[in-house]
Amino acid sequence: MTTKYNNTCFECDNGTLSTMIQDYTTVVSGIGEVIIPDVPLECCDSCDCVVIGAEAGELIDAYIDDVTDAITPREIQAFLDKYQINQKEAARITGYGEKTFSRWMRGHMRPSRSVSISLRTFLASREAFEIAKGRNWGGDTEEAQLIIEERQPDSEEKEILRLIDYKALKAMGLVQESQSPKVRRSELCQLFQQPDLLAVQAMAEDQYSKLAAYKDTNQAFNVISAGIWSWIGEKAASQISVAPYDRDKLAKAVEQLREYTQHDVADIIPEVQRVLNKAGVALVFVPIMKGAALRGCTKMVSPVKAVIVHGLKYRNHAQFWRVLFHEIAHLMLHLKDAGEMIADYEDQEKDDKEVEADGWADDTLVYSDELRRFMSRHKAPKYYEVAEFARKIKTHTSIVAEVYNDRRGDTVIPYSSLRMNGLYPTIPESEVERLGQSTRDLILGASR
Repeated sequence: MTTKYNNTCFECDNGTLSTMIQDYTTVVSGIGEVIIPDVPLECCDSCDCVVIGAEAGELIDAYIDDVTDAITPREIQAFLDKYQINQKEAARITGYGEKTFSRWMRGHMRPSRSVSISLRTFLASREAFEIAKGRNWGGDTEEAQLIIEERQPDSEEKEILRLIDYKALKAMGLVQESQSPKVRRSELCQLFQQPDLLAVQAMAEDQYSKLAAYKDTNQAFNVISAGIWSWIGEKAASQISVAPYDRDKLAKAVEQLREYTQHDVADIIPEVQRVLNKAGVALVFVPIMKGAALRGCTKMVSPVKAVIVHGLKYRNHAQFWRVLFHEIAHLMLHLKDAGEMIADYEDQEKDDKEVEADGWADDTLVYSDELRRFMSRHKAPKYYEVAEFARKIKTHTSIVAEVYNDRRGDTVIPYSSLRMNGLYPTIPESEVERLGQSTRDLILGASR
């Protein structure tokens, strides 16, 4: 059975992904090859790309849980409740690691058969639990030293590799160049400090689950790529020191940032970051990744620190500022508590918060009242009339042109005319690479 839908393959960019109901074969540790029947897989009609969607993933997980008899989060909670211990204490007693326990509890990682047997033994026998409690698993260290097995990826890991934009990570300098699946597997595990790619997937899915986003886009998308993209941004931002977050200071900074739109982006970015830092906001740049479909992300990482991750999705001056002000709008209008996060897709016209943020950003950048008067007097303005208006309100011509055209619902002001007259600048690829490498330096600093 095959169901067609409009979804271009992100692997070859030529074929169309279709949902096909077929058997799925995977290798389960300790068991070997397992065949799961009637799985809805998204297959490309032009290449060999196969995508496991949410429905398929749940079906596969349920089947493997049944085959392996994996211990459930409910059973693990019963173990904690029986001995009145928390996850950190359980990690110390059993030697499995607190982060691993957390992933098991949230269903983001499957305990192996041996782990399941061990934990069920502790649950059933207090004597076994007391013996384990008396052992020394490494003192008070929370996690054992990470050991990554050097091997070829198994079938499940190969599917994960397909969904990760390794090329983008290489361009940022986060992994080394290699076509070898074995090397790529090791590089990714080292980067994300996970023992295998299943754990990398769990980490990415956990990160994505924190995004308060409504997906409404025709772009190729997968949760792993989106989670990795936002993880990189948040990891880099953790290395940036900022003043305590203050929404009033951010409001005052907005007008200063608005005037910076008249300068070249490459020249003004350090000053933009400095101004935002003084208001308690860390601004980092993570170039777009295939399958992430994200242009920006905003988060309150703590009551005293906010983060804006800019995707540099469109390498032009106007979009740089419109996306940045859109993210600031979320901080001004929507985010108040630590842990709250909003991620933006290219098309979110059905989400009230996104529409409100777009309106706030554009109104702030072009002064809505002034723009309405300009639009009423100029039904089809020449490029020099747009430039004169932009100078008057102290913002960039390209921003005025884009907002004007969006409000008209048509390209009334031709961008070609603006380009010919140097009024619609782009951001050089070299600058995008430099910003990506600065993010890499922050992440490497966090890992040392």
